[in-house]
This record gives sequence, structure tokens and C-alpha cells, in this order.
Amino acid sequence: MTLTTLALRKQLEQTEADIDQTNRDLDLLDKKRTLILHQLAIVATFPVLTLPVEITREIFIGCLPFAQCRPFTTKEKNYGTAAATLLSICREWRHIALSTPELWTVLSLRFDPIPSGVTVPKSEQVEAYIDRWLGRAGMRPLSLCFERARRGNNVLHDCSFPPTRMGGIINRYSKRIEYLELYLTQTDIDQLGLDDIELPQLERVSFGPIYPAESDNPVVAFPHAPRLHNVSLVAYAYFEYYALPSLQLTTFEGTISSMELFSVALNLVEVKCSVEFLDPTPTSPVQHPRLQSLAFFPNVKAPMDILPYLTLPSLQALHISEVEDTTYPSLFAFFRRSGPPLTTLCIRANNEDFLDWEQCVSSVGATLENLELEYPSRAVQDSILCIDDDKYPYNRRVETSTIFPRLPN
Repeated sequence: MTLTTLALRKQLEQTEADIDQTNRDLDLLDKKRTLILHQLAIVATFPVLTLPVEITREIFIGCLPFAQCRPFTTKEKNYGTAAATLLSICREWRHIALSTPELWTVLSLRFDPIPSGVTVPKSEQVEAYIDRWLGRAGMRPLSLCFERARRGNNVLHDCSFPPTRMGGIINRYSKRIEYLELYLTQTDIDQLGLDDIELPQLERVSFGPIYPAESDNPVVAFPHAPRLHNVSLVAYAYFEYYALPSLQLTTFEGTISSMELFSVALNLVEVKCSVEFLDPTPTSPVQHPRLQSLAFFPNVKAPMDILPYLTLPSLQALHISEVEDTTYPSLFAFFRRSGPPLTTLCIRANNEDFLDWEQCVSSVGATLENLELEYPSRAVQDSILCIDDDKYPYNRRVETSTIFPRLPN
């Protein structure tokens, strides 16, 4: 049956009326939904917001980088201002963050050159930002890291924030600085004025990388830091490039080019160093009465063996696995000369040119509690365990308790 024009028009009107009603219903439902969401936001409980403020505060503190084991890693430097992120999450978190001084005790800043055409901040704006940040830390000890932009090993000198202004910041907070890290050139560090600044709370410092550097003009640093005891020098920051308060140091990590460290820093307890060359070459061993731990790490190349130039009667831990050119007769001579109460020995055990280990370990075997062998060969292992094919032709297992009575099985 064919509908008339009039009937079709009536159906169209009814359909349009239904659509209008449906749209009105949707509008009402949307308004109802908005009202419910608003009411839910008022009464809902989000788990993270139900935590006591003290717990939230500890979570914040635990998630941010701090200067417990320095120097800063690259990731930590990238997040050196991470506490500011907490301010933009919600009002509650902003309040907690601003009332947690521990979040603001660490500040890592990198100063880059400002391209032409970019508005340079007024001279006081950077200092104002730093003051605002560190002001939230109350009177707590501070950990600061300043880095100048560099391309490869070369620091870019067209940075708009000169070392003298960095020195002014260090001087302003000198009474509270506990840890200081400087990625600057040797010249920049000299311009900071560290020879005049009093740093009564400073305990640890780290320098590097600095290139180029001059060994003929050592930078006088931290003569007025009575609590400084831990120094870490990174990359090209040699110990000889600085005049440090050596007698008060107990921990050192870095590169050396002479035996001066062991001659002047007589209270050192722990040293981790890299040695690429010695100038001058010592004529006799240097005796250090207090050193308890000595380890070597590679820099550009494997560190050289300096054991022939040392006597360490208090040594308890020796890590020389990175020293590929260690001649084990020199190790035996070092043990015999030093007579150390050694408890930990880490060596590279793939040197089959020397297999007379029975004599080498005899002077330390009685006290040794931890023996670490890197890349061990069977021949070296047998030599260390005093295994002789003629003496033990059928049983190659020997009780180590007679050789190393304190070594766990």
C-alpha cells in the first residue's frame, strides 16, 4: 500500500519529535552524570590520598635522588629538580611537598649557553630560583651539583652563568653545604674562590670532568672545610691538579699520576684509584700506616701496577683484578714487605705465566676470608689450591681449610 504524502509528512514529524525528545533525555542524562561525578569527587576515597601525611612524605623522599652515594649519576642529574614535579599534581601533594624540607636539600643545575635571539634572564632571576628552592629546605644540610655544558671533553665557555656567580651561591650557603659536586674546568673551579670560603659542614666533594687541565698550577680548594674527608675525582681530574687538605682525608676515589697521595694523605683508610703513568717513578716503596682498602679501576686504559711502590701494613682488602699487567712476583714481594692482615683479595686469575701461588698466598692465607678470582684458568686455580699432579695423581680435590682456614667452603 502506497502512503500518501500527508501520511509520510506525519511520520516525519513524529520521528523528528522522537529525536528531539531523545536529545533532551541525553542532555538530562549528561547533566545527571556531571552531577554524580561532582558528588563522587567530594566523597570518593582515592587510596593514595588516604595515606597518612607522614607516609606520603616518606614515599616522596624515597623516590627522589639523594646524595648518599656520590657522585650523581646521569639520571640523578637529569632529575635534580624532580621535587618541583610534585607541586603540579594536586593541592594536597603540593602542600605535602612544600612542607617536606628533605625534598629541597638536593639541587643539581646544568648551565647551558643561551642561543642568540633568546631572551637572557635577568642576573638575579637564577639566584632567586635557587634561593626559593633551597629556602624550602629549612636549615638542613645541602647537596649541590653545578655543571657547565660541554661538547665532548671541552666545556663550552660562552655560558651566561659565570663561575664567579656560582661561587657566590656556594658562599651564600656555605654554612649548610654537606656535599658539593662540580662539573667544571680547572680554571672555572679556581674562579669559584674555594680557597677563601668557609665550609664548616662540608664532608664530601666530587670534581670532574675537567679538560684541559694544568698540573703545574694546582687549584687550592677547601682549606677551610674541617670536616671534609671524602674526595672523588672523575675522569681527567687528577689528584695532583688540586691542593686539598690531604691530612684530613679518609676516603679517596680518582686518578693519580704520582705516589703523592700516599705520602701526604696519611689518614686515608680507603682508596679506589686509576693509574695510567707515574711521574716521577719512585725509587723506594712508600709506606702508608692506615690504609685498609685499596682498589684499582680502569680509566682510559687498564691501571698500571703500583704495588712495587707501596708498603701497606694495615691493608685488609685488595682489589687488583683490573690491573692486567700485575706481575705476581711483585704481589708476593708486596705481601712479604707489608705483612697485611688481609681479609679480602680480588685478582685476575688468568695469568698462567706465574703459577707459584703457594708461596704468594702463604703470607695472607691465614687471615683471608674472601677470595675473588676473575677469569680463572684451571692451572691458576690448581696453583692457588697448591695442587700438584705428582703429589695428588688420583684425587684433585684438596681441603682448602688447611690453606685458607677462614675462607668459607
